[in-house]
Amino acid sequence: MTKHATKISDDAQCAHDYLLQLGKLTVDFAQVERVPHYGPDRPESDVEHSYHLAISAIEIAADFHPELDTGLVAQFSLVHDLPEVHVGDVPTFDISDEDRAKKEADEKLATERLLRELPPHLADLLERYEKQIEPEARFVRFIDKLLPSVIHSTVPDVNRAIFKQRYGMHTLKDIEAGDAARIAYLQNLFPEFDFIHIVRSLVVKTSRDSIFNTETK
Repeated sequence: MTKHATKISDDAQCAHDYLLQLGKLTVDFAQVERVPHYGPDRPESDVEHSYHLAISAIEIAADFHPELDTGLVAQFSLVHDLPEVHVGDVPTFDISDEDRAKKEADEKLATERLLRELPPHLADLLERYEKQIEPEARFVRFIDKLLPSVIHSTVPDVNRAIFKQRYGMHTLKDIEAGDAARIAYLQNLFPEFDFIHIVRSLVVKTSRDSIFNTETK
């Protein structure tokens, strides 16, 4: 066998191994459940959330932030939550400072582990995303924070029950109590995206109107 043929054979074996590794990763990632629900016994999975983020972020970027690279936005969207395959999803709604710090520490360890396991391109993407330096990475992280409200408003009856049972919130007044702190937190975290802050306020209002309609007050 020639050197060229040997290299092709070795590359094909490497690609084969990557495909099997990523197949298992996808299956495991799909088992990670999130708080938003698609149906009464149907929690959203991390795979579904990542797809939702990718198509949402590239559309908003293309239409309203044309300075961003939509290809990179899509790639960051697909890898942004991959560490949760090792640590699970921890919701940040109404989270305490102590629990937020623990979540971040656990995710840091999970990311370090995953960076040693992933194929090189995905590992590079995830590392770049976690650094939160590139505007596309920061944009994806902000859009990510809007999507639970989108799912809540899309399936309001099911998610209304989640808010009541998980958070003890039954009215608009309940959920609005801590909103000023959340707004301040996000404005401090993403000062460069004024437009997305406006979009977030509209999305949150739609979500709340859907979940806490006049029948539930």
